[in-house]
Amino acid sequence: MNQNKVKVKEETISLKTVDQLFVAPEVNPFAKDEVELLGEPALLRVLKRTEPGFSRRRRYKMRLTVLLPPEQVTPDLSEKVDAALQHYCQARIADNQLQIRRTIWSGLRAAPFGLAFLGVSMGLSAMFGSQILTYIPEWLNNLLAEGFVVFGWIALWNPVGAFLYDWVPYWRAIQVYQYMMAMEIRF
Repeated sequence: MNQNKVKVKEETISLKTVDQLFVAPEVNPFAKDEVELLGEPALLRVLKRTEPGFSRRRRYKMRLTVLLPPEQVTPDLSEKVDAALQHYCQARIADNQLQIRRTIWSGLRAAPFGLAFLGVSMGLSAMFGSQILTYIPEWLNNLLAEGFVVFGWIALWNPVGAFLYDWVPYWRAIQVYQYMMAMEIRF
């Protein structure tokens, strides 16, 4: 068994014009092909199919077969589309890198406010939990003490989410666009 043989993941998509690879057509609920039916560019459809289970697919080479009307296929079409694909993927990678920086920046900007609110909330929680306000019933003191703890942690939800989770879809998209740059396109 040859270990060096590259496995190929094949996708086939039918288009009316080559522009539909990059540009979304009008939504047409009566159309037979998914690009027009959903009103999405063909590359976005390929991206959506590629993302689930992507880590397993990286060991495969990707090949996209584009079915076009014969009058749309020209001798230099492959070179033009490959150059456009490289340009498009590089632009999408740069945009996703920007989105990662913006996401982390917004987390950094929100963190001081979240931490300050957490500090105030924990102070109020300690005050109500210590029962020093004797004119408030014990059950209400306990409710307020626990409520302020919850409010304090909720204030940190977005900053922590920005650092831990919110940037991951952009990073994942970068990986897929890098993978798509090496994709072979056939007409």
